[in-house]
Amino acid sequence: MSKTTRRHYPSKFKMRVALEVIKGDKTLSQVASENNIQPSVAAQWGDQLLEEGAEDVFGKTRQELERKKQEKAAEGEHDELLRTIGQLTVERDFLQRFCDEYGYDPGEVPGRKGQSS
Repeated sequence: MSKTTRRHYPSKFKMRVALEVIKGDKTLSQVASENNIQPSVAAQWGDQLLEEGAEDVFGKTRQELERKKQEKAAEGEHDELLRTIGQLTVERDFLQRFCDEYGYDPGEVPGRKGQSS
């Protein structure tokens, strides 16, 4: 059983194929067969070009894409931590008001009022 490897295409080639797909002068199958690629790959490149814009869409390296994905994950984690901090602050403030209102001292051990050690 032989192992198949992915082919890597230059960004200029991808851009040319994507533009041909978007123009619509030829069918997707025609564009794919003329460029010796699968129609699904040609369609994917066309979609990427429309979604992300032409600016460096195919020139991004895997490291750049991975870095961007990690930054997005870190940003989500940061937002979650901020929400947790906010929730804890609200709870602490509520408990502090409750203690102040009813004269409860959280540092005092219950049942040991007035007793000396």
